[in-house]
Order: sequence, then C-alpha cells, then structure tokens
Amino acid sequence: MIAWAIIAALLFAAQSSWSHAEITAWFPGYADSISRAISVALLVALALTLDRILRRAYWHGYLKRRRNRDTPALIQDLVTIVLVGLALGVGLWQLAGLSFTSLAAVLAGSAAGLGFAFQPVILDLFSGLSINFEGSYIIGDWLTIYSQDLGTPLYGRVSGITWRSTFLTLENGTRLMIPNHLATANPVMNHSRPSGAKQMSVEVSVDVRVPADRVIDMLLGEAFKAVRQPGLARSPEPEVLLKTVTSDAAVYEVRFYAYPDRITPVPAKSIVLRALQDVLMQNELPLPVTQVEMTQPPDLEFTLGAGEIQDALRRVGLFRNALSQEDLEGLTKRCKPSEVPRGAVLMRQGEAPASMFIILEGAASVSLIEAGREPHEVAISATGDVAGEMSLMTGAPRSATVTALTRMRVLEITKDAIEDLLRRTPELLERFSHVLAKRQAENQAASQSRAAIRAAEGDLLARMKAFFSRAFG
Repeated sequence: MIAWAIIAALLFAAQSSWSHAEITAWFPGYADSISRAISVALLVALALTLDRILRRAYWHGYLKRRRNRDTPALIQDLVTIVLVGLALGVGLWQLAGLSFTSLAAVLAGSAAGLGFAFQPVILDLFSGLSINFEGSYIIGDWLTIYSQDLGTPLYGRVSGITWRSTFLTLENGTRLMIPNHLATANPVMNHSRPSGAKQMSVEVSVDVRVPADRVIDMLLGEAFKAVRQPGLARSPEPEVLLKTVTSDAAVYEVRFYAYPDRITPVPAKSIVLRALQDVLMQNELPLPVTQVEMTQPPDLEFTLGAGEIQDALRRVGLFRNALSQEDLEGLTKRCKPSEVPRGAVLMRQGEAPASMFIILEGAASVSLIEAGREPHEVAISATGDVAGEMSLMTGAPRSATVTALTRMRVLEITKDAIEDLLRRTPELLERFSHVLAKRQAENQAASQSRAAIRAAEGDLLARMKAFFSRAFG
C-alpha cells in the first residue's frame, strides 16, 4: 500500500511540476502522449492504493479479525479488477481524448480477441463468480467432487477460492487445486450445508443362516455405543438394514451420523467398524463362506441355548475365572433369558434391586435424574455389558435408569440365584467384593492404593453379607 501511494504521489508531482513546454522540449513530438499517459497512470496508481487500503482495512481488518470470516481471494481480486478498470476507463475517456463510441469499439474488439484467447480462463472466472454469488460452498466447507476428469471422487475441505481455482485440503493433508469450471459442471456434494450431522454407513457380511433379527440387534447395540465417541452424533439415531441376501451371505448396512467439521469419514467409519467387529467376534457369529467347500451349518441351537448363557456368564468380570463348572451350570439353570421391547425400562433410579442383567443383544441407555435437571444420558450399554450389578450385590438403590434403545435379549440374574450360588460356594463373596471394590475405585477416580481398595472391599463385603444374609444363615 505504501509503495502505490508513493508512486501516485510521484506521478502527481510530475504532472503538476512539468509544463507542457518542458515535456515538448525533452520529448519532441510525444508531449501530448506522455502527459496523457502520466494522467492515466496516476488514476491507476490511486485505484491500486485504494484497493490496498480496502484489503487491509476491510477484508483483513474488519471481516477477518473482528468477524472471523475469510473472504475468498476471488472476491478480492474482482474488486481490484473493477477499480483498475474504472480508473482506465475514466482516464481513456476524459483525459486521453477518446469519444465514448470510440472507447466502446476499442474495448469490444479487445474483449472479443481476449475472450477467444483466454476461453478456459474466462470459463473458470465465471464459474468462480457463480460459486460465490450462489453460495454453493465457502471456505471451510467439506466437499465431495465427482468428475470423470478426476477419476475417483475427491473429498476435502475448501481452504481457498481464487478467481480461477478452488483449493481442497484432502484427508491426508495435501492441497489440491481444482479449476472452478469442474466444480460447476459436475456434481458436488456439500457435507457442511446445511449444518449438522451427516449420514455415513458401513457394511457387514454375516453367514446367511444366522437369523436376521439377532444380527440387527447386536449390530445396532454396538452402533449406539460407538456413536458416543467424539465427532459422531447420538442423534439422529443409528440404524441397521438388511441390504442384500445371497446364497451364502447376508449383507447389513449400518447407518450412523457424524459431524464433518469434527471428524473425517475414514476415522469415523473405523470407529464403528471396530465396534462391530468386536461384537461379531465376541458372539462368534459365522462369516460368509467365500469359497466352495463342504461346511457344517452354524450350531444355532447351541448358540441360543445353555451354551450361550454359560459363555455370557464367563465374560462377566464378576464371574470371570471364579466359577467352577458345577457353579456355572447351577447358575445357568437359575438365569432367565428374555426379550425386552424397545423403550422398556429395565430398572429405575432409586428402586430397590431385585436382579441384574447381562445384555446378549441390543443396546440400552443409562440415564441419571439429578435435582432440578432433566434426565440426561451418561452411557450406553450394549452386547456383553452388565446392568445393575453393583446395586444387586450390595442392596443399594438403583443409581441410574436403564432403558432399552433397541429390541434386546438379556440374561436376568436374580438375587435368589446369587444366594443359591453363595450357599454352595460362600468363599465367592470375598472374590466378588474384591472385584467390585476395584471397579468402584476406578469409576470414581479414587486413589488406586492397595489400602484404599482394601478399605472399599471391606465395606462392600459387610454390605453384601448383610444383603445376602439368607445364604449364610
């Protein structure tokens, strides 16, 4: 800006101090042309000085610093072109002695020649104008651009818009320059407009012989749990659809929502896929047979019967590596598998405990009710998780409300079943108190010293003995 101001001042000084006679003496035959050229150059220099002031005071000062808005370079360049064009027009019209008709004819001929020579550039320019005036996308938006010229669709964040190109910063951090005409002549998906979470999806294939409702409940339960991760959206809720069925595979589409300005598609899908893989492996669901071979059908009777119940009990931290086979079989007989419809309440905050639940399929919302506040969700429990364990073992009132988010299959373990187990194996009580005390210390972020755990363990042991007094009386 300072440089253009100095140039303008020098031109003005030259025009003011040099007389026509002096210019004629120095440059005979060119005095009129030089005088007019200085006048036109002075106007252009003033226009560029004004442009620099506008850029510093408005584009970068007011909009950028105060309003935190980036103005596309295309708009700034267009303003510069308009100011310089006006300066040239005024200079040629009034100072150079051309009539308006002559000026229009010259400009029209020049425009035609330049238009033919710079057709691709002009196409990009007007495409850029269309992008800005229509508000198709702005700096910061996440786009997917589809074009045969690009090959595979491109996904990235708009990091710049000039009069010729749009700059995309891709997921790998590289910056790609795309001619503006490609963005106006091809489909463009704007993931940032309107604002809010956008749908994504992943696919999972399972052996076609596994009942679809069981697979859907398992996958949906894990999806509910996964979408609590940062960048993913709890609402709208995820859903699972049976997409395709072939002779050996059932393909399920898991749909969920994520915020494109917080997480990109690849890591978002990875979070959900990892959760889905865990539940498939945990429940040993068979994958499709991908080659021609003789195979035995999955043992669905075993999966749905006592075998599944025993596997579920073995995975619970309270019982893991603690129960003998005889204890495991006895507890299995006292457990009650059941289906819970969506929306059903498994337990309410403040109620007296009567049982705990191992979730076999589906998901449940864990919510708290605090004084003066609406109920708010604090966790999601899904396949393999346990609900109501602490309150059942200690007799304390329910600390939260648990509501089914999907159709669920649960394994209910009642107080009577635990009493029967402790009657046969009373030494298990100390094992249970140790596991619960350690977990309580971890959940409450308490001191992890052995003394703290032993103190909590002793307190829990006393409360458990009082609650299960019939097993020892």
